[in-house]
Amino acid sequence: MPLTQTQLVAHLSEQTELTKAEVKSVLTALDETILDQISQAEKFKLGGLVQLEVKLKAATKAREGRNPATGEAMTISAKPASVQLKARPLAKAKNALPTVQKAKKKLA
Repeated sequence: MPLTQTQLVAHLSEQTELTKAEVKSVLTALDETILDQISQAEKFKLGGLVQLEVKLKAATKAREGRNPATGEAMTISAKPASVQLKARPLAKAKNALPTVQKAKKKLA
């Protein structure tokens, strides 16, 4: 079961000897900082764990295609350009991954 926000605050409070209120305020400040950075289309690295990056996805033109179920020709509509957020795990996160056997036991 994933950690809830309350459990995370309690755990960090124990680890850092800060009060739960102080930990909540640090997490709120971290949220605000991350949101501010990505709203300005800046990359954000959270320690050595994850990198958040804003990407621009180009618009697509309308094109001909086929319905895979019937094989009938159809027009695939155009899509406007969009902005996407990409999250990429960094070395520390990748190195912390469990073995295949442990993952199968836990996730199966």
